[in-house]
Amino acid sequence: MREAPPKEDIPTSRLPAGARQARLAETVNRHGFITVADIAQALGVSAMTIRRDLEILEERGILKRTHGGAVATENDKHEVFDAEEPMFKQRQRRNATAKARIAAAAAQLIGPSETVALDVGTSVLALSKELVKRSDLRIFTNSLPAAITLTSGRSPIYLLGGQLRGPELAVIGPVATSQVTDYYFDRVFIGVSGIIESGLYDYTLEDTEVKRAFIDRARQVVVLCDSTKFDRRSLAQICGLDRCHVIITETPPPNHLVRAFKANKIDLIVTGI
Repeated sequence: MREAPPKEDIPTSRLPAGARQARLAETVNRHGFITVADIAQALGVSAMTIRRDLEILEERGILKRTHGGAVATENDKHEVFDAEEPMFKQRQRRNATAKARIAAAAAQLIGPSETVALDVGTSVLALSKELVKRSDLRIFTNSLPAAITLTSGRSPIYLLGGQLRGPELAVIGPVATSQVTDYYFDRVFIGVSGIIESGLYDYTLEDTEVKRAFIDRARQVVVLCDSTKFDRRSLAQICGLDRCHVIITETPPPNHLVRAFKANKIDLIVTGI
């Protein structure tokens, strides 16, 4: 008989829904199972709230609900689950040279006078530095750091309105996603926290909603993904691989991902180190 997860693994203070779901996902991945009664008591919320959280997580393929709780899914043996989002500055330093090469390759895809959308994230921020050289683009973004970077160039910059999420300084929420539906983009450049055979993932639900809105309104979806993101997933699935057109990375992905990309007719661009 399996022992219940230790109570100290779960904070006793109340958490926002997204953070609570991330903690549930982390706990079930660590211990293999959780029970509704224990988690509800530890988090100080109702059993109904926990059941709703588990239903959401099951829809994302993170766990499988059972009578009275949930168990971990049988994931690919290569796959790693990231429960928490690293600090922005930490992510910016990680694999910085590779991200710069990826950004340079991404900039080469953009034709004259295009309307492009830039998502949040460190790889996309690196791309914004490349686009400072351009004066013929219309650039939309929900990233305050990218918008500030681009103001030193001559292309017009359109920053979405809405709630500002720190420390990423990403504009999120229904106002931002609603604004996106008013536009059409030649290309959108998406940053991700991880990519597996089932699709693209990100750390936060709120950022993911804006990413999806951008993807829905773009002729071409370009994913900027350095090799540290392969075979990693986190709380929120952005979309399946079938919504992607181009993936740019610095080293060849594992063979099982290459096969998945080919099956979904994705153009893979490998920049080299």
